[in-house]
Amino acid sequence: SSGINAEYGQSNLRMAIVRQYTPPRSSVPLQILLHYNYYYFALFFLVQILAMAWKGTVLPYAGPTLAAEVSLLLLYALCEAIRLYLGNKGNLTEQPFPTVVFLLLTLPMTMAYVFTMLLQTYVLHLDAIMSYIGIGFCGLEFILGIVVLLQFSRSDIST
Repeated sequence: SSGINAEYGQSNLRMAIVRQYTPPRSSVPLQILLHYNYYYFALFFLVQILAMAWKGTVLPYAGPTLAAEVSLLLLYALCEAIRLYLGNKGNLTEQPFPTVVFLLLTLPMTMAYVFTMLLQTYVLHLDAIMSYIGIGFCGLEFILGIVVLLQFSRSDIST
């Protein structure tokens, strides 16, 4: 009699586990892009600092222009670190709010890459190439972020 009850209890437990299982809604492609973008932005930041140091010694800058461009680069780094952290957190925890903030911060980062590519006092070919790559990361992450956000919204409605 006790063997039948124990087997019946395990069967109910197994059915409860199967019913509560929901497949993950996070995006592996987005997570891969975020992972590689951490390394890419570190490289971008390092190259920009070195390029600005070179530009500052070789090229003439008017007044505090170089200091302003370095300050903007530091602001970009802070914005990108927050953006990538929130994208990572939103994707892995399947929470919409960090994902929305991640998507909103993508616009200023894209504008930062455009500034680096077109509007700096002196733009090297390396600046332009690295900015194109950064814009590509931002664009792909934005598209995948919207897809992930829609998946989060759909499953919140259905549960």
